Amino acid sequence: MSDIDDDAGADARSPEEQADLDNEALFRRLKAWFRTDRDASSAWRAEARIDFDMVAGHQWAPEDEAALREQGRPPITFNRCLPIIKAVAGSEVNSRLDIQYLPREVGDAALNELLTEGSRYLADEAEAEDEESDAFVDTAICGMGWVEMRLDYETNPDGDYVEDRVNPLEMIWDASATKRNLVDARRLFRAKSMDMAEARGLFPDADPEDLDAAWAEDRDGEQHHQIRPGQKRSDRPGDVSDGTSRVTIVEAVWWERKRVALVTDPTTGQTQEMDAAKAGILEQRAAALGMQVDVRRITKRVYRRAFLGNTILKETASPAGDRFAYACITGDRDQNRNSWFGIVRPMRDPQRFANKWLSQTLDMLNRQAKGGVMMEKGAVPDQAQFEASYAKPGAVTWIADGTLSGGRMKEKPLPVLPAGHYQLMEFAIGSIRDASGVNLELLGQKQNDQAGVLEYQRKQAAMTILASLFDSLRRARKHIGRVRLYMIQTFLSDGRLVRIAGEGVMRIVPMLRDHTAGDYDVVIDDAPSSPNQQQVVWQTFTSVLPIIKDMITPQVLLEVLPYSPFPDSFVAKMRELLAQPAQPSPEQQQHQQIAVQTALAKIQDMTAGANLKNAKAGREVGLTHHDTLDGFAKVAAMAAPPQAPAQAGFAA
Repeated sequence: MSDIDDDAGADARSPEEQADLDNEALFRRLKAWFRTDRDASSAWRAEARIDFDMVAGHQWAPEDEAALREQGRPPITFNRCLPIIKAVAGSEVNSRLDIQYLPREVGDAALNELLTEGSRYLADEAEAEDEESDAFVDTAICGMGWVEMRLDYETNPDGDYVEDRVNPLEMIWDASATKRNLVDARRLFRAKSMDMAEARGLFPDADPEDLDAAWAEDRDGEQHHQIRPGQKRSDRPGDVSDGTSRVTIVEAVWWERKRVALVTDPTTGQTQEMDAAKAGILEQRAAALGMQVDVRRITKRVYRRAFLGNTILKETASPAGDRFAYACITGDRDQNRNSWFGIVRPMRDPQRFANKWLSQTLDMLNRQAKGGVMMEKGAVPDQAQFEASYAKPGAVTWIADGTLSGGRMKEKPLPVLPAGHYQLMEFAIGSIRDASGVNLELLGQKQNDQAGVLEYQRKQAAMTILASLFDSLRRARKHIGRVRLYMIQTFLSDGRLVRIAGEGVMRIVPMLRDHTAGDYDVVIDDAPSSPNQQQVVWQTFTSVLPIIKDMITPQVLLEVLPYSPFPDSFVAKMRELLAQPAQPSPEQQQHQQIAVQTALAKIQDMTAGANLKNAKAGREVGLTHHDTLDGFAKVAAMAAPPQAPAQAGFAA
């Protein structure tokens, strides 16, 4: 009954009042979603902080470290997790992937080069490869990496494409999402802490009292220790209003289903999308006029974005069109907890056990060096002096008369390392690598002499274990490629110039909207600039070069040069030289001019002779005509530039 009353009174409200009610309802819904997803991922964030500490060298549990310091024992840490993570990160850098666009329609086949090279140019300007590599490192550590794609209008009024690595601890995702890379997520949140001055700069029209989502600071299921429900940050004592106080802004992105209508114009045949209610009114008006309008109703996804503080600060459509502007890279799945983890979690226990055994071994060796003694209280005249000088080899230690002969003092037996202690410590150290799947060959630490083919095969075996991580990265780059394509077609095709390196020539072309329109498939391939791809292609080419050297043309060299180990400046110059047509020498040009003049004089003589004999029989005229055509053929052959011999390549 209350819903009916609310609907009945909706017509009496002003548009401003209705908008405020809609914003308030949306704000409550987004807060409820945020708290549900935050509680579901709070355990993952606690585990992720431990994983980041392990890589940074903070590997002791607080209670274990406190116990060691109380006993006077140093908490020794030999960080073996960091080299393994760096080896995985280096493998990704050496085998980076490239984003290419292939057209779906025949008419767009000649334009895909502009999109592909334009995407590379924008990615190079935004240093996108480095940001994606940082996100991949986050995935290897904690199981999740995030990349944000956006346009920055602060440095360029027309908008600069930017890719940023996002701190995984800032992200909160749909608790019901289960697929890799969270492709089935319906909503995402990012809770970012910033200075009040920065928040005011981002939202200058908002009330400063609303520039704080204090309700979002409780990210791990615990109540905030200073802000109580219903309070604002400005209510806390001791806060200053100079802009340096910290606030939290929440960005919410989600999609919802919307009923729309596809209306086909009967005069032009073009289809236009409009609201379902407006389409119904259009159908009624067309029916009243005796016209028929083709209307097809469908349900589509609509992506939205909102910034939240103490209220909705701003609501817009998604800047990435029909998808999220955040790309997620996931590691291995924890099925029971519905979360993700990286390769650091299996390395925790072996790394901690190795540190504990090493610390215990050092303590036992220190005790053996000093030893100990058992004696009666009256065996020494000064106990403090005895304790201070007993462990010093060059010091004089005084004891009472008859202590040694009376057996009143006895040395403690030295502690003996238990059998198998070193084997257990070595087992723990080796288990760190075994748990991660990274072997000594991939780390470059194999000391045995072995064939290069065998070492390469073992490196490939380690990469096979890590293949799931690289597969997630490939899938994330497809998402990045689709978002980048949308931004190029929608916002960046405004005539700005981009570099295109192809066909041996570097061109500067404008990126126009009609040249970038159309549907394209995003294809992920090995980048020509990746060291691994360069090494494989170049080694294969040099191995077959002695066989195919006589068949190599400049076009072949143009395709092979990007994979060579030569510097980029040298490769660019070689591509430019190979693309230039062969120019004849001055002597050849002079010889060609003399030959052309001689041929023209011969043709004139032949024409004059034919005019004098025009009264003769047709056979003679036909013969003269044949000689004239033969003269023209000779002129064409003599005027043609000499054909350059086929280049045999670098080995010739």
